[in-house]
Amino acid sequence: MVGQMDYKFKLGKSIYLVIMFVLIIGLFLGIFNSNYILKYLPNKTVIGVNDGESSITRLSDDTLKGLNEDEYLILYNEEDSSSIQLKENILQTLAYMKKKAKAVTIADVTDTFDQYKNVVITFEEVSALPNIPVLEEYTAKGGSVFFAIRPEIKNSLYNLYRKLGIYEIGEFITPNGLKLTSNLLIKQDQMVMKKGEIPDNSSLSVGLDDRSIVYAESIDHIPLLWDTTYKKGKFMVFNGTMLETRENRGLITGAFSLLNEDFIYPIMDMKVVYIDDFPAPIPEGKNKIIYEEYRRDTPSFYQDIWWPEMQKLAAKYDVKYTGLVIQSYDDKVTPPFKKEDQNRNSFVQFGRELLKMGGEIGIHGYNHQSLTVNAKAVEDLGYHAWKNQEDMETSLNTVENYVREIFPNYEIKTYVPPSNRIDHVGEAALRNAIPSISVLSSMYIPDSVNYTTVHEFDQGETFIHFPRITSGYEYTKKKKWAMANAVTSLGVFSHFIHPDDILDDDRSSKKKWSRLGKEYNRFMREVHTDYPWLSSMTARNAGEQLTNYKQADVYIDEKKDRLSVQIDKFPGEMHFILRTKKKIGKLTNCEVEKIDEGVYFVKAKKASIELGLVE
Repeated sequence: MVGQMDYKFKLGKSIYLVIMFVLIIGLFLGIFNSNYILKYLPNKTVIGVNDGESSITRLSDDTLKGLNEDEYLILYNEEDSSSIQLKENILQTLAYMKKKAKAVTIADVTDTFDQYKNVVITFEEVSALPNIPVLEEYTAKGGSVFFAIRPEIKNSLYNLYRKLGIYEIGEFITPNGLKLTSNLLIKQDQMVMKKGEIPDNSSLSVGLDDRSIVYAESIDHIPLLWDTTYKKGKFMVFNGTMLETRENRGLITGAFSLLNEDFIYPIMDMKVVYIDDFPAPIPEGKNKIIYEEYRRDTPSFYQDIWWPEMQKLAAKYDVKYTGLVIQSYDDKVTPPFKKEDQNRNSFVQFGRELLKMGGEIGIHGYNHQSLTVNAKAVEDLGYHAWKNQEDMETSLNTVENYVREIFPNYEIKTYVPPSNRIDHVGEAALRNAIPSISVLSSMYIPDSVNYTTVHEFDQGETFIHFPRITSGYEYTKKKKWAMANAVTSLGVFSHFIHPDDILDDDRSSKKKWSRLGKEYNRFMREVHTDYPWLSSMTARNAGEQLTNYKQADVYIDEKKDRLSVQIDKFPGEMHFILRTKKKIGKLTNCEVEKIDEGVYFVKAKKASIELGLVE
């Protein structure tokens, strides 16, 4: 019978081909996910880094000859340290916006201000200004004056106060915090900062007339920033003393953008997140708090909990991490420096996954000893000073070789000094030991420690300075304030964290990871939600973009119905913030996106752009 006959099942050729194809694909994927791919493929292939120079477009000489720049006059009192500090802060803020500015002492004030776009007063004693009537006349004819510090109560103020929109003057007070009654800081309308979350202000108790528009006030309703029209011009007054510091530069930028009609300025447009001490040796054993919460030893926690959460957050909120390698946590500052291999597997895993996410590996150091020969500069940290530059270089060569053994084709570009401290000897060692490093990232906002390395966003003699602005996992209003000011003034979000903050009671404020992780998620979510237009990138790419931004020259021609922008040394694309009450009309060589009420994100696609404006 047929049913009882022997029957042999035979595979067709097509089935064999399918099986072979699946095996080949599986083998390929296995290789791609292994360390092999990172050792034998160029790193630019793996991480998509573009280290090539951007094409730069120059304006013709004839075009440049016909371009003019508005100029801002900053008046200051050379005998008043606060006035000098405020003047410098405003000059730097204007420089970032590529606005031409001139600082003049009150002793050198000329008899006319007509050639200036704005006049800025940076001293309290208005009577020190020798020609107040000239200032009034300048405003009456259409000029704009910004009092960047609250004036003193003297006869000169009583002669002027009604023109400033004030109908009543009381005493000096310390107001309770600050509330934004406008989007002075982009996307932060109605933001409230309580007393202690911002520097204390010395203010005047004032009453304003109906002509005045208030942009910020204290929680107890003392006006802190307002403007008022005076004939054809405008006066603006900051009723406080806190604009001297970097963390408040967004207020200065916002003030200028509200004082002037149709105000446009270039921004850097960068979103950079650093993970200091990553990859780095992970402590063996169990941390009590982590084990109680997750039932894992410390290495397992970082591998199974912390790192997967950081990866998910990066994917969700458009973050590219720049990891800074530490090879050892010993405290040696003299050779020989040991080659640590016990954490090699985790280093390979974390480093590989970081690069595959589009991230970057930079250098933090062989160990966590700051590169300085000054013992006083690190005694509060319990660190050791280095004896000489040669020993520093030996340690840097050790960690560079360690990275190159695992990622042979990888070119290191970024360095972050341990504890954000490095001296000139350390910088010389860094330059000699690892010449490929071009970006040095320390701190932007000074702290109470005199030895912290603080930089502007600039091109130093040796390195591109791309500092960090905020740090940590905790969600705080101070952090949000610094972030919002930097985004408004610079178009930059620059933040760093440490994996081992979780293990330190002080740095974690004794909070468990279950809470810290949620706070960090909230902060990154708000940045992404409020500023989705920020361009996420690594530190090396930020360094390149900063260089392009710094070398470009911007010329703006304002008309009632349009803005024309010319960019010399145009890097291929450049981004701007525009604030206007008008509607956007015809666009030439640019793209515009509304990002807040009356605020627009502008992408210049060519060296000459034009934006039509409709009343």
